[in-house]
Amino acid sequence: MLLVILCAAALPYLMDIYLSFGTYYIREMNIKPFIVILYACCVPALAALFSLDRLLDNIKKEEVFIEKNVSYLRMISWCCFGVAVLVVMAGYYYFLFYFVAVVAAFIGLILRVVKNVIQQAVSIKAENDFTI
Repeated sequence: MLLVILCAAALPYLMDIYLSFGTYYIREMNIKPFIVILYACCVPALAALFSLDRLLDNIKKEEVFIEKNVSYLRMISWCCFGVAVLVVMAGYYYFLFYFVAVVAAFIGLILRVVKNVIQQAVSIKAENDFTI
């Protein structure tokens, strides 16, 4: 989480370095909307990292099949979908971001499948806990 905050703080300087190594097309583009999109991506990234930290903390405590983990997985998947939407907008400025958007959406989709499996396991565990 600290690395995301540090990168967000250094983003204007990192963009200057990136532009100095870029091609003519990259040097001539307006980077202000691009920077705004990257800053907007920091919000879901931090939310996903916080949820991932809580999820891993629960797993370390051997609390795997609980409803809180389902909500953490749901939050992480929505963050992936949110980043995918934001990065699609960044694809207007740099074509490779379309590929990043597809990858983020695919990871969000995989997390939704895992969330559904864990949710089923939670309901089965709850049913087994009430059975004598």
